[in-house]
Amino acid sequence: MKKIALLFIALFTVGLSFSQDDASIFYISFRMDEDLTNDLEVSFNERQFMSGYSEKPVFPENLIDSVKLIIERAVSSGLNAKAVCIYKLNKKGEPISTLGIGGELEGMPVNTKKKAILQSESAYYVRVDVNIIGRGGVSVGLPDGKRSRLKPAITFSVSAFDKNGKNVFKKSIKVKEFGVLKSKEVTSTDGSVSVRKAEILYPEDIIAMLRIATHEFLQVD
Repeated sequence: MKKIALLFIALFTVGLSFSQDDASIFYISFRMDEDLTNDLEVSFNERQFMSGYSEKPVFPENLIDSVKLIIERAVSSGLNAKAVCIYKLNKKGEPISTLGIGGELEGMPVNTKKKAILQSESAYYVRVDVNIIGRGGVSVGLPDGKRSRLKPAITFSVSAFDKNGKNVFKKSIKVKEFGVLKSKEVTSTDGSVSVRKAEILYPEDIIAMLRIATHEFLQVD
């Protein structure tokens, strides 16, 4: 399959001219619809335990770092403040981050607003929500199996709070012009096993979508 990233080129430069105020990004929720990222799903329909498995490309560490950098730059420009991710630490002094389960991107900060305010001296304490979803799923049953089409979309939302916990900034953008992903599901004649094979978003596609969303975020008043 040709990756969705080939359908568009989305490189942008953010003007980095900030005030002296800092922004602490204490929480990033980055979730992806698994129908858009799992290229193979096998379901054992008669089982109650271990009823299936799925396969998807690994999101490499360098691209996880790119996600954080893109978000930091977008928040910095949006708030006119130097924004950095801050992490809650465990008892060993190690940063606590998302685990990458159930469509969640791993490595993102999962601090709380209250603890972030106690942890750092900043003008802003920021939560970011990113959701990549499949819209308008159309399923058609054919003799050789069920075929579906999904249209990916991304939402990018930022909420910023002051040191008293008061919301001082809130903004969200949704971008949905990313083409169509097709999938096919086949079920065995006895109905016990279903296999779904799909066109998917690869990590590079997700990075490109995030770049477009943050660019649009900074363009909209």
